[in-house]
Amino acid sequence: MLGEVLPAEAFGFLLVTVRLAALVMVMPVLGDTTIPQRMRVAFAFALSLIVYSSVRDLLPPMPQNVFALFALLLGELLVGLIIGLATRILMSATHVAGTVIAFQTGLGAAQSFDPAQGSQSAIVAAFMTYIAITMIVVLDLHHLMIMGMAHSYQKFPVGEPLAYADLATLITNMVSASFLLGFHMAAPFIVYSIVFNTSLGLIARMAQGFQVFFIGMPVNIFMGFALMMILMGGMMQLFTDRMRDLLLDFMG
Repeated sequence: MLGEVLPAEAFGFLLVTVRLAALVMVMPVLGDTTIPQRMRVAFAFALSLIVYSSVRDLLPPMPQNVFALFALLLGELLVGLIIGLATRILMSATHVAGTVIAFQTGLGAAQSFDPAQGSQSAIVAAFMTYIAITMIVVLDLHHLMIMGMAHSYQKFPVGEPLAYADLATLITNMVSASFLLGFHMAAPFIVYSIVFNTSLGLIARMAQGFQVFFIGMPVNIFMGFALMMILMGGMMQLFTDRMRDLLLDFMG
């Protein structure tokens, strides 16, 4: 009896671990490269122990052959990666907004490490990403991500064929929503840039000998910092509200 129960329990726990480990490794905040890999692995293992007890009745029986077993594990790995990447796409809204703001205010050449992208990006984009990560943790939005891991077994049952068309539509909607959110956050700076550059052009036409570039560049940077001081709270409020709504719609 024990010889039959232990392999079945080990198989079920392995299925849960494969999906949740893939989720934790690529999900924003929890899977950022700034978090040590050992901590992410330990968190994925502990989370699998908790989730397994609640979803064990939803898991299929252990296959009789090795090929079916590997196909099942591969399917779980793909589901975890797709869900994790979809949620990470939401975080790229801060990167889009920060990049737009940087180029509109003359700060595009200043580069820094962006934890959400895992590479160098505009320093304004990296700064906004750090603020967004802090806001997600402070407002407990990462709890929605963790709950979504457990709820994923209702939306994507184990062993059922993946609806690739639906998943492609989901990713497309996530990308469009993320870019739209980024441009909504940067909209005041786009309006400011149009007004500022139009004003500089008019000044250059009216005063031919006036050094517009040498005067306009530091003024543009100063106005960019001033606008960020004024608007950063509103931009982060918009981001957290949209992030919460998108996570609730996506994860249920």
